Amino acid sequence: MEILAISGSVRPDSYNTALLRAISKSSPSHINVTIYDSINALPIFSPDVTEEAHPEAIRKLIASIRESDGLIISSPEYAHGISGVLKNLLDWLVASDAIILKPVVVTSVSTSGLGGVRAFSALVQILSAMNTNVVIDASLCVPYAKVKFDTDLNLVDQVTIKAIEVLLLALKQAIDRGNEI
Repeated sequence: MEILAISGSVRPDSYNTALLRAISKSSPSHINVTIYDSINALPIFSPDVTEEAHPEAIRKLIASIRESDGLIISSPEYAHGISGVLKNLLDWLVASDAIILKPVVVTSVSTSGLGGVRAFSALVQILSAMNTNVVIDASLCVPYAKVKFDTDLNLVDQVTIKAIEVLLLALKQAIDRGNEI
């Protein structure tokens, strides 16, 4: 099973990217989680660019999504919403069918006690409008990141580690259900 993980952060020391690394590291052998690391390379979205004229970075992104069985998207919270770079990525996908009905897990990590719940909610709303299969049972908000990750950004919180197991199981079940249709 191939899962593409996308961080909505460009920070090298991003807790959201660290969570995706923890998910990738702890995934069982039958689930391969690949972290998309080229969000910085995406050009600014333009609705006037036709699919035939998509820049190479966008063609690669869409191909990676098509090849995946599911997605995990982790977004930091900026001004009660998702990051601009993540919104840009999603805007490029609006006219593509690559993400339609694709099982998607939403996560958000924050140093606050809310765990990025407003970005989480905004991302769920956007993905629902894009006709994805948001797997709410697998989705996760992680508050108080500074105590859940060590100084090297390794996840050390046992509750969150257990939540990742549930996340992966629920995502696998959603993918399996989609494959039965």
